[in-house]
Amino acid sequence: MTDNTRPVTGIVLAGTFPWKKSAFTSLFPRPLLPVALRPLVSYAITSLHDAGIRTAAICARQETRALKAKIAAHVPAGMQLSYHEDASPRGTAGAIRDAAMLSDCETFVVVEGTAVPTAPLCELVAAHHASGAAITVAVHDDRRVTGPALQVSTGTYVISRHALDTVPATGFCDLKETLIPRLYRAGARVAAFAVAEPSARVMDGETYLAVNGWMVERLAGQGVAAYERRGDALVHQLAHVAYDAVLVGPVMVDRGAHIGSGAIIVGPCTIGKEATIEGGAMVSRSVIWRRSHVREFAILDRTILTDGATAQPGTRLYRSVTVADPRSVDRPPAAAETARTWRVPRVELLRRMARAVFPAETPTQAVQ
Repeated sequence: MTDNTRPVTGIVLAGTFPWKKSAFTSLFPRPLLPVALRPLVSYAITSLHDAGIRTAAICARQETRALKAKIAAHVPAGMQLSYHEDASPRGTAGAIRDAAMLSDCETFVVVEGTAVPTAPLCELVAAHHASGAAITVAVHDDRRVTGPALQVSTGTYVISRHALDTVPATGFCDLKETLIPRLYRAGARVAAFAVAEPSARVMDGETYLAVNGWMVERLAGQGVAAYERRGDALVHQLAHVAYDAVLVGPVMVDRGAHIGSGAIIVGPCTIGKEATIEGGAMVSRSVIWRRSHVREFAILDRTILTDGATAQPGTRLYRSVTVADPRSVDRPPAAAETARTWRVPRVELLRRMARAVFPAETPTQAVQ
């Protein structure tokens, strides 16, 4: 728990900018992408709550209304959220400064809404107070580089109010590229706090699949309320799985989902609320959103099937993002373009699917 004598509030950076036009970026804003059947941003909120922080500001742009609606059911009891919409691009430091001006706290824990924080927040805050730093950055060693370890930000920070004095009230100001170098040049203390594991970030379709799989694997080992354990799988009590369907590895099946006779689901994989996997279909290392439909004998590997989308009978999809037909009433916001799919020969696809039964991968690309 954080020190109650020194109140701390949380700030979640949930505003995102599309880096490039693609089928993936046309989906929900990244903080709302379902990860292990929960909005991604909800993990940042939960991490603050678990550290004893009971108030947090969600900083977003045009996503504000959608954020309020989508995360309401995932806010921990006793957590009070406020929302701050950035009408003009203010940058991360600008957004933090604006949210801080509406709070009387002197210390702020800042987390990214597109990542699953892994830093021990209580220890991080204690180290920040003990050092008297203006900003403390949670960092980890990037082991992908040769030579001396390179320390990389995990996207989690503790910031004292006085560190925000130089952030202008208008205009763009970035945290890492502008504010921290400015404080360093002015002689303010900028501290690094080393953590054992990096945060898992969602940056694109590949990292989204990796982070979803990583989280499913973690939850499969812990158990989730209202879900029954079936081997390494977690199946909601109100889901239907045919007696001869096969679930291999960590799989989560949400409420109202239906998995038909002879279907094979290879984890890590999530099957969303009221989704249907017909008989004979095979789904591997994929994310199937709510009310989507995988028809009979379709084969999906590393595929994102969005709300209300359909994989037609016999379809073979690999590294695909498939959205609902634009005429569908219940389609995800802004999902206007049909994704490109990567088709591979049947023999090669089945070989890859077989390897998926014993995956040896970790979300190294997503964890930065």
